[in-house]
Amino acid sequence: MLTACRRVLRPGGRLAFYTIFIPQGLSETDYRRAARSRSVGITCWRREHKELLNAAGFVDIQEMDFTDEYLRVTRQWGISRQRHADALRRAEGEASFEQSAKENRSAAAAIEAKLLRRSLFVAQRP
Repeated sequence: MLTACRRVLRPGGRLAFYTIFIPQGLSETDYRRAARSRSVGITCWRREHKELLNAAGFVDIQEMDFTDEYLRVTRQWGISRQRHADALRRAEGEASFEQSAKENRSAAAAIEAKLLRRSLFVAQRP
């Protein structure tokens, strides 16, 4: 990644990204539960993002936690899908609609149980 970083970012350039991830320190059972939550965009690294960014040569690494907002949006997504359930069932099909609803409930439960987090990471190229 550092080699690619050198080609894309000039010295002092910043990288920023949001990610949904399984936090460190969970039991193996909780880790598997989080991985099965089917949350959209989840990353399943066994190492801290800060550690990975540091290993790639980035400095001034900052993490801003947006998990509360992630939970609010996940809940609202489920509420909105239920509000438009009839139209969505026709457009997506019953099985797809039900699978999406199940995944939404699973993701919300995993966030509430602190098995998933969403953060903004900002790092600088030296």
